[in-house]
Amino acid sequence: MRSAARAVLQELAAGRQFEFAAERAVFLTVLHRLFVSGSDRAAEKWRADYRIEGTEALQLHHLYRAMAWLGEPLADQAGASELTPRCRKDLVEEGLFARRRDLFAELNVVFMDTTSLSFEGRGGEELGRRGHSKDYRPDLHQMIVGLVMDQDGRPLCCELWPGNTADVTTLLPVVDRLRARFSVGRICVVADRGMISAQSIAALEDASSNTSSACASAAVPKCAAP
Repeated sequence: MRSAARAVLQELAAGRQFEFAAERAVFLTVLHRLFVSGSDRAAEKWRADYRIEGTEALQLHHLYRAMAWLGEPLADQAGASELTPRCRKDLVEEGLFARRRDLFAELNVVFMDTTSLSFEGRGGEELGRRGHSKDYRPDLHQMIVGLVMDQDGRPLCCELWPGNTADVTTLLPVVDRLRARFSVGRICVVADRGMISAQSIAALEDASSNTSSACASAAVPKCAAP
């Protein structure tokens, strides 16, 4: 997966002609967040204590530019959701999925969960809102992060929504995006009860002729059964 991610990022960055190693900048910031968590500025300082191949010449503004590049809206917005535009990070997720697709026969079940991510300082004009805070900081602006994984625990994609988005409103847009982005057929979405309502299930059945379903986490065996 590491080599696939590197290849996908390098292919996408080739058209931009960065004067720095954009893939290495993304790798550094993601690695830092996995091990320590923190800002891009903190990642640049953290890097000094480790030997990370290809990151020696990177400067702080390179990290800022690389992460901003991942979040750039695409010119082609076909398949975008009502809440957020298609961004370059979507191409990364789709490229990774395409490279490993032959490793599993079919995408039958996906697991979905959300959390809130609060932040301080400037920025976040599009997504930053006050809402129900899962990290107990109702005083701060936040965004909602949704993660979708396949039946083997591999991450498929993540979604970002405004911080005042209710969990129950995220299910249908995610299912629509899964179909459009990954060409899936019948699929069962497993999530907690806060994301699944009778109205959502009815809408899935009406819109897809039973090609999709949803169930709460406790009902996984029943949901996954043919």
